[in-house]
Amino acid sequence: MEYKDLIARMKSVRNYKKDVISPEIILKLKDYYNKSKRLVEDIDIEVMLKNRDEVYDKLKDHAGYNDIMIDAPHYIMFLSEEKDHYIENVGYAAQDVRLKAYELGIGSCWITMCDGDSIKERLNINTDKKLTAIIALGFDDNKNKTVVENVSEYNPSKASVSIVEDNVSERLRISDVVYMKKWGENADPDEVANLGLLEAFFYARLAPSTKNRQPWRFIYDDGMVVLAMRNDENICEYEDKIDTGIVMLYYQLIVDNTLFKMNWKLGQPDKKYEIPTDYNIVAYCIN
Repeated sequence: MEYKDLIARMKSVRNYKKDVISPEIILKLKDYYNKSKRLVEDIDIEVMLKNRDEVYDKLKDHAGYNDIMIDAPHYIMFLSEEKDHYIENVGYAAQDVRLKAYELGIGSCWITMCDGDSIKERLNINTDKKLTAIIALGFDDNKNKTVVENVSEYNPSKASVSIVEDNVSERLRISDVVYMKKWGENADPDEVANLGLLEAFFYARLAPSTKNRQPWRFIYDDGMVVLAMRNDENICEYEDKIDTGIVMLYYQLIVDNTLFKMNWKLGQPDKKYEIPTDYNIVAYCIN
């Protein structure tokens, strides 16, 4: 896939045509998912595809942002073993499926939820696995337009992207989200470019996040990249961990496709960083 183009242009679709997706495209999505990479390889994830008639009326007052359910022709459910980092793992895997769906011409949107057990009960899903994500799928009715600036003509020193879906807020600059060696030392984009990581950080900062809060911060320290996430009172732990998995996916996709294969390590590195109390270090990698 052309990940940079897909990441820059994909939006969340909230209004769908009634047309169903063809079996051929559904099969391509399933095949892709079965072969795609996971953040944590030894966590078993089960995927279910359900149609509108099986889901919408049962969840229309119980899921979605402010319990406003998205009306779509299809929904894809991600059910996971409950192991360490299983929510981050599903955030990573499900967003990867969304990118593939977009490449195939299919729109999608995360369905907000914090209580998977009650939703499983409403949908009569009988499994020991945790319902960890719901994604709406279908064809965009084109009511919502994507706004993308400075992506095709990429200027690393002045990169600013206005994106996407329901908000008009600009994305934070690379110097706002990347620090050098210690917290608060804002990175110079030219210095990041010399390290070969400018594109990875540029596209990572386009990751969707709950309420577009853009909670991620990176510290580059002598070949190691440390990821910290902000704790926000109005965000539940589930949403925070899904956002973590998504930004880890975006960064890794670009590094894997422009530099070398890399892997995240979940948890904190040996070195202690003096970060604010409203942030947590969640992962790191060696570049």
